[in-house]
Amino acid sequence: MASQPGFRLQVVPANVYKVDDPGGSKTSSFVFDIAVICLRDCALSPRSALVELYGAGSIVERQNWTAKMLAKIKRTSFRIESNTPVMAPVRAIALAEAFELRFYFRQAQVFAIDFVALRLTITSATGRQAEQTLTIPVRYYQQETSLIFPIHGHGIIGQDYGTNGGQGGHGDFSDEFGIHIDGLDQNDGELSETDENAADAGRGREILAPAAGTVVCARKDVPTNPKPGAEPDETWHRPLHDPVNASAGNCVIIDHGNSEYSVIIHIQTGSLTVKLGDHIAAGEVIGKFGNSGDAFGRKARVSTLATVIKEVIYVMD
Repeated sequence: MASQPGFRLQVVPANVYKVDDPGGSKTSSFVFDIAVICLRDCALSPRSALVELYGAGSIVERQNWTAKMLAKIKRTSFRIESNTPVMAPVRAIALAEAFELRFYFRQAQVFAIDFVALRLTITSATGRQAEQTLTIPVRYYQQETSLIFPIHGHGIIGQDYGTNGGQGGHGDFSDEFGIHIDGLDQNDGELSETDENAADAGRGREILAPAAGTVVCARKDVPTNPKPGAEPDETWHRPLHDPVNASAGNCVIIDHGNSEYSVIIHIQTGSLTVKLGDHIAAGEVIGKFGNSGDAFGRKARVSTLATVIKEVIYVMD
């Protein structure tokens, strides 16, 4: 007799936070993935899911998801494949997953959703079924660190909303709350119109520490991407130490205490002004706008994140 499929469920990210939607809608949204981690056979498929939303101890909504519905939100984002690039961030968080399901919810704030109960039934290649349940807390994130804007001069801010993919719209939890800041030129309204690094409107602009803290990482060995507008050739970074994280380029991580950090990445090669262990003040110069690592945007940019793992992150790309 065939054995029952062996798997477990894992929520990604580990902490799920909701955000109030803009525009006075009086709704809040949250999003997460349920990764199906295979313990034996990975040839598994979703058959059904029961999802219950709770607020203040009472059920607010019950959803029944069919196999056809689940197929539309099924992905494999956390598994390393034969063609996964050397620099792919997934290599740092790889999971032995059969698949994952991305769930998105939007509810009236008055319901005060505080947890989700999920029961997932899967089917193996031989037709055997099994189910697992998971309870997922949902809460607001309360940032404790007060931040200043990390650049001087004029710029333009652009991003998608956090629960709609965030900066870049890639759906990567590492950048969902990012804010892109593009430099403006002396005409105060024109971005660089060339694909040359030297012509970027923000290139070389000083980056300021967004809050006081201790430097816990300062990397400066990653070269500039010579092809703005295109992803860099990963053979560039293969010989580097820790090529996976070399995708972040030259970077600085500042520990502000309270389990909150600022992470500044893709900094200009040779411009870092701080080192590991330095205690720095808010507004202190730490480097300059650049295009190092896996930075293929056309212009130098800075982004801001308050991430799902209780961090505050600034990203240069």
